[in-house]
Parts: sequence; C-alpha cells; structure tokens
Amino acid sequence: MKGRILVAGWILLLAPALWAGESVLYSVTEQSVVYAASNRPVGLSIAEDRTDVFAVDPETGKPRLVFSDANAEIMLMPGGRTPRGIVAAGGRIFSVAVDRGAWANDPRSMKAVYELSTDGSGRTRKIFDIDNFSNLFVSPSGSKIGYTPGDSTETNVLIRDTATGKLLRNAEIFSRTSDGEGVVDIGWMPDGERIFFSLGVAGDDDQAFWNTPNSPVGTYLMKDDDAVPARLATEAELHFETPGKEPDISEAAAFIGVLPDGRYLFSDCSGESQYGHARTELYGLDLAKKMQRIFPLQVGGYPYSFHLSRFGGRLALMARHEKDGESLHSSAAPTSVVDVWVLELESGRQSKPLSFAIPGNTHGFKGPWINLIGSLAEQ
Repeated sequence: MKGRILVAGWILLLAPALWAGESVLYSVTEQSVVYAASNRPVGLSIAEDRTDVFAVDPETGKPRLVFSDANAEIMLMPGGRTPRGIVAAGGRIFSVAVDRGAWANDPRSMKAVYELSTDGSGRTRKIFDIDNFSNLFVSPSGSKIGYTPGDSTETNVLIRDTATGKLLRNAEIFSRTSDGEGVVDIGWMPDGERIFFSLGVAGDDDQAFWNTPNSPVGTYLMKDDDAVPARLATEAELHFETPGKEPDISEAAAFIGVLPDGRYLFSDCSGESQYGHARTELYGLDLAKKMQRIFPLQVGGYPYSFHLSRFGGRLALMARHEKDGESLHSSAAPTSVVDVWVLELESGRQSKPLSFAIPGNTHGFKGPWINLIGSLAEQ
C-alpha cells in the first residue's frame, strides 16, 4: 500500500514532506464534556473528556491536528488528571488512556499505555496495562518507555519495550532517607542508554533544603540496565552563579537536557519575585570546566514545562500570565493566558507560535487545559 507502513497491527501514515523537521507538540483537553449518547462508544449521556493533540510549526505558527480521541473508544488522561500522561520521542506519541465504557461504569478502571497515530486518523495501539503511575517517559528512539509507580512509598522505576510491552527492568533507583522523598522528574539522556532523575524532599522535612548536609536532593544518572545511580554532580555545583542573585535553597536545579556542545541545560529559581513566583534562570553548565552560560528568558509570565528538541538546538516552554492585569492568585479565578514559546538557544531568537486563553474555572480542572508535550520529528 503506497505511502503507508504497517506497524505492529495498525497503520501509520507517513507525514507529508512539507512537515519535515521538528514541530512542537501540545494537547488541549476539554474536560467534563457532555456528549450525546448517539454515535458514541458509551451509550449514556455522561460527562467525558476530549483531548486533541496538535503539532505546530515553530516557524509559521501553523498547527495541524495529529490525534484526537473524540470518536475513539479510549479517553486520554493527560489533561490535568494525570501528571505526564502523554509523551513523544522518535516521531512517535504515547499516552495513558482508559476505555470509555469501563470508565463510565467506574472511574477507577484499569488504564493502559497506547501508541497514538500521528496522521489525524485517531488510530491507537495498546501496548500494556498500567495501574497507578507517575512520570511517564520515553527513550529518544521511542523503543523503550518507563514510568514510576504512583504510590509515594515506591522507590523504583519500570521500563518496558514499546513494541511488545514486555517488562525489561524493574529497578530500585534510590533508598528512601526521608518520608517526603520522591522522584520529581525523570527521563532518558540523548544516548538512549542512561536515565536521569531528580529527587526532591517535601518542604516540612529537615533535608528539604539542598544545602543541608547529606540532603538527597539532586540530579542522578544511571544506565537503564543497571540500578546503580550516581549524582551528576554535587547539588551546589548545579545552581547558577550570577552576581546579585541567589538560588532558592528550597528548589533543586531542574535538569532539562544536553546541548549540542555537551553542556547540561538547567532551569533554576532565585529568590527574586517575578509575576508572583520566584524568578526562573536558564543556563548551560560545563561541569568539567566549571563554566556556565546564561540564556536570557524574555517571556512574559511564569515559565514552566521546558522541552528540549531532540538535537538540543531548540527549547519549547510555556509561560502563564494573567489577562488584563488580573492576579493569577485572585479568589475570583480570573482568565489567564498560556503562551507557548520556542527559543533557538544558539542565536537567542525567540518566537511565540501559540497563545491559549484559560477560563478561570480551569483552576478546578474543569477545562479547557493545555499541556506541552515536546517535539515531533517528522519525516
């Protein structure tokens, strides 16, 4: 069949040539949508979620729909309900989802990880069942997927093959030293063989501050087939150094990825107030030479959800700010705006391909909600 590739039981259309390169992926979830019972997988008029996944060209700002669960038998779980429930790498998209019929009868129904088609057809392929989880992440090639159990008492990571769903590894990645200790971020390094993860500690614990002696707060590396993690560097070495600014001792430096020149890209918070939040610093570290490079963040609002492109040249992020001077912390739950920004790190060029208005009721996860997923390298 010309122009198509058969992949593990479902058809994936080749992306059009005009979309060659990397697009920025984001999802929009309309929550508590009441669909009519007719022509629906669920034969009841009940409140459901609808999630659409878009790829936007950072040069033109033109989006295209790559996936929608509007008419699917499954419902994606990324929009405010589940942390990091949808991820992308190697030109592929994966998401946690639940059968709509089962969910209609019991919202606690077993979920599963699916691979999503990227051609707008809505086709899916189930990979494996999954229960309670957090921190879904995928290798650069898309061949392996990992996650941590959602139970806060767990200290391990599970890795599975995305072709078969086979469990490849169930490894304990840290030994708990504090009741409030846990993984706050996790992902694969560009070589596809090592995993990084960051440990944090709840704020009411003595070890919550990274400058406390023997605090476990920090960034760690380990091979994905070997449960022997080691610190990337001492936590003190990972924070920015800028005259007149001090890193917040209650926040660990957040590892984002590796730049083309080998530097490690981090974001960090200083105590300086910005839009009601600590100011965010973005910088690259050469740990061997003990040198840093600051990347100015000239975006309005509070920046978050950083996603480095596969080859490290571009950084996508979201920045949230209040609309028309309203406060994000107002009890009136104002409308706010989320901007999607793309930074070309070497040249410093910044573009804003997308802005998304969020009604005040979204603070209660009633929707709509936008999530930045990362990038999609399209052929």
